[in-house]
Amino acid sequence: MNPKIWTPRYITNRIGLYVYEQFNKDKPWIAPRAIKWLDTNLHKEMTGVEFGSGRSTVWYAHKLKNLVSIEDHQDWYQKVKQQLEKAMLTNVRYILKSCEQDMSGQIPYLDIVKEFDNNSIDFMVVDGKYRDRIALEAIQKLTSGGYLLLDDAERYIPLDSHTPYNYKKEGKKQPEEWKAFSELTSSWEQLHFTSGVSDTVVLIKP
Repeated sequence: MNPKIWTPRYITNRIGLYVYEQFNKDKPWIAPRAIKWLDTNLHKEMTGVEFGSGRSTVWYAHKLKNLVSIEDHQDWYQKVKQQLEKAMLTNVRYILKSCEQDMSGQIPYLDIVKEFDNNSIDFMVVDGKYRDRIALEAIQKLTSGGYLLLDDAERYIPLDSHTPYNYKKEGKKQPEEWKAFSELTSSWEQLHFTSGVSDTVVLIKP
C-alpha cells in the first residue's frame, strides 16, 4: 500500500465509492457516472465483448442483445458462471481462456480477440489482462459509433484527474503501446468518468 495516495480528498472519495458499492452490489466496478451513462446508452440491439468478467457480466448481459465475456481465472470463472446461471441468461457466451503461452507460443486469452470480425462489435470492455494489446485490436473490431470502455484508464492514457496512479501526475511516460492507441483514437469522442479512486473512459469510434 502506498501511503502517499491517502490524501484527505482520496479518503473522502474512497469512502463515497465504498458506500455506493454497498448499495449497488449488482452494478459493475467502474465509476458510478459511467454506469449511469451506460444505463442510458446500451440497448438490446447491441452486441458486446467483455475482457475481464465480474458482477458487471450479468449487468451488461441484461442491457445487450448478445455478450461474449472472457475470463482467465478458473475460480473467478466458476463464481461468475453461477451468477449467470442464477440469472437464467441465455444471451451470454462465457469463455475461460488461459493467459499463459501454450505449446505453440500462443496466448489463448489474447488471441481470442482476433476471432471477431472487423466492424462487428458495438461495445467492448477492456478490463482484464493484456489491456494494451486488446485495446489496439478493438479499434478494428468496433463498429462505427461503437463504444470502447477502458477501466483504470488513468494508468494508460492521458487524463486530467486526481486519481492515484495517474501516470501523468506521477511524471511517468506513457507506455509505447498506449501511446500508439492514443494516436489511433485521437479523433474519437472521449467521455471521462471518475470516482476519484479510479477513472473509466468510454471512447466512441467515428
